[in-house]
Amino acid sequence: MELKPGMSALVTGGASGIGKALCSAFAQKGLFVTVVDFSEENGREVAALVQKENSKFHRDLRVPSSVFVKCDVSNADSLAAAFEKHVQTYGGLDICINCAGIANRPLVYDDTSDGARTWRHAVNVNLVAVIDGTRIASQIMRSQKKPGVIINIGSAAGLYPMIFDPVYSATKGGVVMFTRSLIPLKRHGVRVNVLCPEVLRNCITECKYLSFAL
Repeated sequence: MELKPGMSALVTGGASGIGKALCSAFAQKGLFVTVVDFSEENGREVAALVQKENSKFHRDLRVPSSVFVKCDVSNADSLAAAFEKHVQTYGGLDICINCAGIANRPLVYDDTSDGARTWRHAVNVNLVAVIDGTRIASQIMRSQKKPGVIINIGSAAGLYPMIFDPVYSATKGGVVMFTRSLIPLKRHGVRVNVLCPEVLRNCITECKYLSFAL
């Protein structure tokens, strides 16, 4: 897909790391961006940066060229509301990036809790929310009857085992196989791909490696 000014993108996990970088890249092409994240301070900062960059492409807009939506992607209603806000603001959806992700602490086999705030939450954020985000985005795109792109952010940990975070590895493996199974959507003009980056320096990896080192 050729990126053109006036197209729109929704990015979960857009307040930091890969998500933030993609928001910036979209802004440099003149795209309207909805930044979806749980961190309000960082999310609003990214939205402001997108608006500043977008001012080179757009004048006298009736709506801001970027909006921030605070969202816990593991909450289905909250995630659906983020997509609804995007469509209401920009009239459609061209690109969806499912990038939100978290590490799991402690190691699942040492976890004596019910997992609600640890491994179950990681599964809901890293895998369930990606499935739900893809579902919602693909339905919006198909209803528009025009091409759309969905990018799910996996990880090298979804291709090879990660012994210091088995749950993270499992969820990212799930993202890879889920995405690879969506080839039928191409018949409807919706392309779905997964990216599997290796280790990046961000808040997730810093916490993860610090814990492993200790």
